[in-house]
Amino acid sequence: MPPLIERRWVRGLGGYLFFLTLLSVALTPVYLSVESSNRIIVIRLGTTLVLGVALVHLGRVARRRIHAQPPSAFERALDQPPVEFRLAPLFVRLRDEVRFSMASQQYFAGVLWIRLQSLLARRPRQGEGDLAMPPGRRWLRRGPSLATLRDVVAVIEEEP
Repeated sequence: MPPLIERRWVRGLGGYLFFLTLLSVALTPVYLSVESSNRIIVIRLGTTLVLGVALVHLGRVARRRIHAQPPSAFERALDQPPVEFRLAPLFVRLRDEVRFSMASQQYFAGVLWIRLQSLLARRPRQGEGDLAMPPGRRWLRRGPSLATLRDVVAVIEEEP
């Protein structure tokens, strides 16, 4: 055994001997002062105290040894950091274009409307004319509302 563990063992044994001596000294007057029929209660009380202290000590030692063991493969798998949630860059760009188009009519006309027209030009249409640009909200100088943009996209997505 390594010297450190031997010292710990000797120190623990010495502590228990000191505790037993102290407990015996404290319970001896109580044992002698009670009636002979109740002396067994004093002995049981002292035994319960010794057993309780020993069990608490053993529980701490067992807990320390369990925590000192290296984690199993299952425990390592549980400790992996969660996958970082990220949106696709194309989705983020399109979401921002819609958001900025709703905030500014000038941005809508210069960016998103051009993209919507190019999508409309790629679709085979049967005799339909160009899609009219939806009006913005003039009094706020803002672009078209989300409902209006939804209607424009629905027109583009219609089956020919």
